[in-house]
Amino acid sequence: MKKMLVWVLFLSMLFSAVSAFAEGEALTIDQLDGMECIFSSGAGGWATELHFGEDGAFTGDFHDSEMGEADEAYPNGTVYVCGFSGQMSLVGQADEYAWTLHVDNLTLDDETGKESIDDDMRFVTTDPYGISEGDELLVYLPGTPVSVLNEDQRMWAHLLGDEAPEALENWFLYSAANESGFVGYFMDDATLANPWADMTADELAQVSGVTLNLPEGAQDAVYRWLESESLAELQFTLDGDEYCARVKPDALEAGQLDNISGMYFEWEHEEEITVGHCPGTIGLAQTGSSDYTELCLWYDVAPGLMYSLSVYTTDPDGLDLTAVAAMVYEPMQGEA
Repeated sequence: MKKMLVWVLFLSMLFSAVSAFAEGEALTIDQLDGMECIFSSGAGGWATELHFGEDGAFTGDFHDSEMGEADEAYPNGTVYVCGFSGQMSLVGQADEYAWTLHVDNLTLDDETGKESIDDDMRFVTTDPYGISEGDELLVYLPGTPVSVLNEDQRMWAHLLGDEAPEALENWFLYSAANESGFVGYFMDDATLANPWADMTADELAQVSGVTLNLPEGAQDAVYRWLESESLAELQFTLDGDEYCARVKPDALEAGQLDNISGMYFEWEHEEEITVGHCPGTIGLAQTGSSDYTELCLWYDVAPGLMYSLSVYTTDPDGLDLTAVAAMVYEPMQGEA
């Protein structure tokens, strides 16, 4: 798994990016130069990133953080890493909406299986995930109707659920062989700066006026602030799972909820719950063969604050997300 900090920042930037691609224009390999792509479930600590250069050349990296794979020699867990580079060529137009790229070659920066320990964490070199030599990637351009994508493609494009747009807002590269999808965008001057500000817990409470409590036993806490949306965030790991808590002012009616998590899956097994004195819901989505994300939403109507808590896990039956939400939540008006 990759650090949750990466996918939250990346997704926030993805959905704010603006593409300059002209509708109806034929794709050329040069138009990929400068594109940044990421393959991630949208939750948890793993991802594969691609960076395109001239003439279809690319570099990339994959990392997967397994905080539970720990020992006395590396108490902070294990990270599987891979750096790689290669070359792609444009095969041609696959259909009305997609073009086909071929991965002509892919070279690893280092042989697999190497181990090292740094800062009480074990690093193990491995193969990349989601891309391979000889692979063919379908390229969908911004403006493509989401309806032409199948369910697997929509999942990796983070476009499942009622809140998804009708057309792609970013580029999307899909590998049927690897069952992977990369969301792509260009780093222009408007999106180059990191819109999130890392802060201490006290600094975040001061600027937001809201407290997000760190549960007992939690580790790797990161506090962040997105000023443009008045959005406060706390990321942490607990019992090997990665969590992301958010809160922002929101003018909702009693009984309404707003998904501020940044994740848009087809949530299953939704149930009504209560966090403190606040009504909410909890839902589950499968992001891979053995990976799940669970999301809890609740709204505190008195101060007008919307909360979310998400977790990436392989064992949804082994945790109680509502109980963790109750530990994160700090009532602004006292318990009713």
